[in-house]
Amino acid sequence: MLHKFNVSALNDYSQQFAHKVCDDFFAHNSVASGQHILNLTAIPQVNLFIISSLYDKWKADAEAFKSPFFDFESSEVKEALKQFMNVVSRKISVKREQLEPVLVEATKDTLVLLIDPNSYFNEIFRNQPNFTVTADTIQQLRKYIRFNKFVPQSIAEAMADRAFVYVNQAIEWSEQAIAQRTAELDSIDQWVAVFSEKAALDASSLLKKANRPEPIVIPGEPQADQSFFDTLVEEPIANPVKLSEPEPPRPVDVYVPPVPAFTPPAAPPMPPTLHETVGGNGNAAKESLNERFRTEQASISSNYQKQPIASISQNIPLHQKFMFIHQLFGGSNSAYENAITELEQAPDFQTARGLITYKFASQHLWDMTGDTVGELLEIVKRRFGQ
Repeated sequence: MLHKFNVSALNDYSQQFAHKVCDDFFAHNSVASGQHILNLTAIPQVNLFIISSLYDKWKADAEAFKSPFFDFESSEVKEALKQFMNVVSRKISVKREQLEPVLVEATKDTLVLLIDPNSYFNEIFRNQPNFTVTADTIQQLRKYIRFNKFVPQSIAEAMADRAFVYVNQAIEWSEQAIAQRTAELDSIDQWVAVFSEKAALDASSLLKKANRPEPIVIPGEPQADQSFFDTLVEEPIANPVKLSEPEPPRPVDVYVPPVPAFTPPAAPPMPPTLHETVGGNGNAAKESLNERFRTEQASISSNYQKQPIASISQNIPLHQKFMFIHQLFGGSNSAYENAITELEQAPDFQTARGLITYKFASQHLWDMTGDTVGELLEIVKRRFGQ
């Protein structure tokens, strides 16, 4: 069973490890280059997480360089900017005061990924914008992750040609891959021993059976027209385990009474005779006009509720709108409006149902068996003629 770190212990050890690594490195160097960082520690995952952090800063700086006063969408400008940023990336030069805090975070991330990969990937996916995990995000994970690397590889295979999936789906796939391939998890014992060569790590209560660590792979020098970050190739997918995409939970359908066959109203009954009145059986055998009226009204209402509609928002009465806002969206009118807009723009019912099941239900902690969710789903069904 995997275990989580105590946050305080994790922070303390990561700072101690980073401080010792920097003491040793900067005793002989004034700055760290890209190749230096790739060999900074004996744990390749720590080194790659540092490079990943620098890559994020590199991209942010490229965006910040753009100005609204110039055409940065011009093909000539885009190519020139790309070449410029590639040259800059090949001239990484980091001083200790900038490198050490990045190394602390890289050490923490590595230990969590090694000891509790479920927590690591859950955290990564839940922090993605718009509650979606894109194919680009998965490719970046494949490039920079070495510990338990089969997880992003499996998700990439499961996504196939899709541009994105919702966060819940990605988490489900990652947990499924870990459960199916526990024998492939990287050895905690062996890598803790490697950490301890630099700074003693007491993690006996968290360790698993030791395996041999994978060898350190140092990428070659970048080509003249290539970014330094492009030298980090993605791990190939080898014999991936096919992850099944679970069918989304079915919300409870709102009960709609069956439509009775229409029966023309009968002629008004004749007043009962004195004999029938005394006998007491005449009125009991006949349906009253009120009962027949209620049945016909229920039939009309049922037929109306099944009619297709052109707009979701325009077919939600005011009282029902208030109910949805307070019971499903935590009282937020803007969250309600945004969700309805997304549902209106969905191309088909399956997409709309996916938004409800995977996005909104997770964001707002809906009870998918509740009547309120069922009412919303019924309106969405009518929007798509279901």
